[in-house]
Amino acid sequence: MEPQKEQPKVRTGEDRSIRLDKESIQYNNQDMDQHQRVDVNPSQLNTQNLNIFIRNNNDLSGRITGVTCLEGSTERVANAEILLYFGSECKSPVHKTSSDANGNFRIEDLPPGFYTICSKYDGEYWYRSCHIKVLPGQKVFESIRLRKSC
Repeated sequence: MEPQKEQPKVRTGEDRSIRLDKESIQYNNQDMDQHQRVDVNPSQLNTQNLNIFIRNNNDLSGRITGVTCLEGSTERVANAEILLYFGSECKSPVHKTSSDANGNFRIEDLPPGFYTICSKYDGEYWYRSCHIKVLPGQKVFESIRLRKSC
């Protein structure tokens, strides 16, 4: 029994026809007149769509709030100049603000890290605090107690 000479058709799930070359078909005649066709050059089509959406609704920036007053009293100081430095070196400030009429101040949108606050008032009062630790999303309260310079 001789194999048929026609070229087989293979149908995919989308009704697209793929014709197989007759060189890719191998015929195998075994005992008991069993007839097998084996494709030695198979083809396979795979398609994958992968969509990744990352939403981060967490606000990871920190903030430092506080109050300015004179050392040894509860009198609040308005318009005190406040400088914020990243780390312990006071070379160039990363933020500059001043206290409001009630002596309050606020510094927002800070990345996590260690900061140093320096403050001056009226040319004769000053304050410095090092190693203020701001963690992600944390609000730190800092009391600035201005002392008279020597």
